Amino acid sequence: MIHRPLPAALPGLRLTALAGRPALAGIALAGVLTLLPTISRAAADRSFKDWWVACDNLRSCSAYGPEMAPADDHYGAWLRLGREGAAKAPLTARIGMILVDQAVDGAATLKVGGDAGPAVATAPARIEGGVVLADLPAETLPALLDQLRHADTLPVTLSGGAVTTPVKAGISLSGSAAAMLFLDDAQGRVGTVTAAWKPGPKPAEAVPPVPDLPVIRAAPASRKPVPAARPAILSYESDDGACDSAAAEQFDPIIERLDDIHVLYGRACFSGAYNVAYDFFVAAEGAEPVPAMFDAPDGLMDAAEMINPGYDPATRTLSTFAKGRGIGDCGVGARWVWDGARFRLAGMEMMGICQGIAWDDWPVVYRAKVEGAD
Repeated sequence: MIHRPLPAALPGLRLTALAGRPALAGIALAGVLTLLPTISRAAADRSFKDWWVACDNLRSCSAYGPEMAPADDHYGAWLRLGREGAAKAPLTARIGMILVDQAVDGAATLKVGGDAGPAVATAPARIEGGVVLADLPAETLPALLDQLRHADTLPVTLSGGAVTTPVKAGISLSGSAAAMLFLDDAQGRVGTVTAAWKPGPKPAEAVPPVPDLPVIRAAPASRKPVPAARPAILSYESDDGACDSAAAEQFDPIIERLDDIHVLYGRACFSGAYNVAYDFFVAAEGAEPVPAMFDAPDGLMDAAEMINPGYDPATRTLSTFAKGRGIGDCGVGARWVWDGARFRLAGMEMMGICQGIAWDDWPVVYRAKVEGAD
């Protein structure tokens, strides 16, 4: 993980995008947000009214239903229904919530439903820094899916233990039917006995096998220091006008050793209220820096500008995290591994709706196996 994006205190929200950066135009929006209609042939996301679904390149999918009108005691609540791509993988359900009091740690009890009838489920909840997560028992899922079919809102109540006053939330079910059907379809489950929403007589073996995990071989680590001289490309005075010179002056450059032959140079190019975009260059031994090359499946490159970056030479990993808005409850996080010639996408998380869903519960939309980084 990159970090938990919600700070200890949440000031007034600022929804300013990085002006002049076309690829960032869709990042900073309020309300329900879909960052990209389809992020890749290997990984997809889609919105259905209030719900949002994301799948990764191994066909592991998650559907999210948010609370549309949080109360004074919490920033947001959500229901996550997820399933891995394997034919016999079970459906899982989780309720999450972010409390205004982020000093709350411990345990509590979460009740799902029950306002106008019996509870759909009761589950223990764990709370860390005000982030509440509760996994619902498998035997309660049929009743939960029945709520999705027949109700407009799913009431949840957090009480007991570390919670002194009960916290009530109402999760929207608008769009849940289409979202669950999309999840089944994306995994090839429609018409099989494994489908959650539209089952049929086909056996589990009719579900297509999970694709192979991509493999990345990290370049060998280096103990050599970075060159003392800084290349001209790091100076805003040498810029061709494509970047904001004020950003280059305000934010420190990134200078790191990639391997025994190559050095990474990063220059701040644009900045906004909560995002800083960098341009990256790679210099081979004795040569001038050239633009760094990034390798990602179709569509995923558009979702992963080099925003708020950090580099770890021990693992040859460049990490980025683009906030969708100031509190960091939506956006894109990614990790890129240097293989000796280019940066290759090793992992990506995304949250496409800005409705108070904590980083702890964001879905993975791309994953790869990295070898040689230890």
